[in-house]
Amino acid sequence: MMTPDQMRQVLGKVAFPGYVFSVKPVAPGCGHFYLQAHFYAPDNDAPERLCTQSTRKWLLSEHMTPSELVQTALKLVLTSVEHEAREQFTYGGRRVFGPHLSVDALAFIADDLEVRS
Repeated sequence: MMTPDQMRQVLGKVAFPGYVFSVKPVAPGCGHFYLQAHFYAPDNDAPERLCTQSTRKWLLSEHMTPSELVQTALKLVLTSVEHEAREQFTYGGRRVFGPHLSVDALAFIADDLEVRS
């Protein structure tokens, strides 16, 4: 079993430019922890403003191996980079693949969707 301090020690060997990884408790005293990273980047809605961005939280198991933890850190980075790409990719000036689109709105338009080439 890995303790949070052991997880932090493993993550101390992980690097991705601009990202700071952290292991935090899900709730005080609960015994469950998550991995999250923070980085500075322009706000996609106001590119002139640099701000702290946070990745989604990745639940960690106390039974995970160091290799699983490092692979989870890689998945965190890949998902975060994809998220940023989806926010910045536009078609006709719109974020058609934006990560913040409502799943209910997507389901609504999917009902009437006709695939055209």
